[in-house]
Amino acid sequence: MPSYDVGAIVPSTRDLLQVISTRRKSMALIALVEPDAAAEDAVRLHELNISALAFAEAGPAMQAAARATKTVPSLCLAAVGDREGALEARFHGADGVCVDALLPLEDWDRVAKGARTMRMLSLALASGEEGAAAAVKAGARAILLRGASAEEILAVTGKIPRSMTVVAEVIGADGATLRALVGHVDAAIVPHSVHAGTGFEALVAEVDP
Repeated sequence: MPSYDVGAIVPSTRDLLQVISTRRKSMALIALVEPDAAAEDAVRLHELNISALAFAEAGPAMQAAARATKTVPSLCLAAVGDREGALEARFHGADGVCVDALLPLEDWDRVAKGARTMRMLSLALASGEEGAAAAVKAGARAILLRGASAEEILAVTGKIPRSMTVVAEVIGADGATLRALVGHVDAAIVPHSVHAGTGFEALVAEVDP
């Protein structure tokens, strides 16, 4: 039996794809929110005009942030492997979920379809050229490209069709790393250390006006 109330799940009303698809003319910032004080952080980030929020996993923190901001979409970064995982993420307030790009195509389609029934965006979670190629083959509308450096991300983005929305996640990224991605990706995950530090408001105004 699911650990959540299936009957309480309602479709998403916040369009994650719309706010992160910049056609690489700007770069939408998606702030990674830590579980402690998630609601307060969400309000602060909303006031800074953040495009979206990200959470390492679905849970009460995501739910609290979703209720605190109402309009800012949320992305669950933990890979879901089945329809039930997508529904659980939606129960906690996710407007987008990550699906392993290397899943068998039949499984990818099943999970993506389950997400679509709740009006959520499915992002193919990938790293390197193999993952990017699998995301393209799956027909994903968006990809979360994870890498250890901006250079690692940029080595792959040129091989991804412009029609696919690209979200970059560089582990441990700082402001300089994020700036290096501008013009190459549609959106980027912002670590807590960056959005909680000084100068973040200026970064938002610069890359995500």
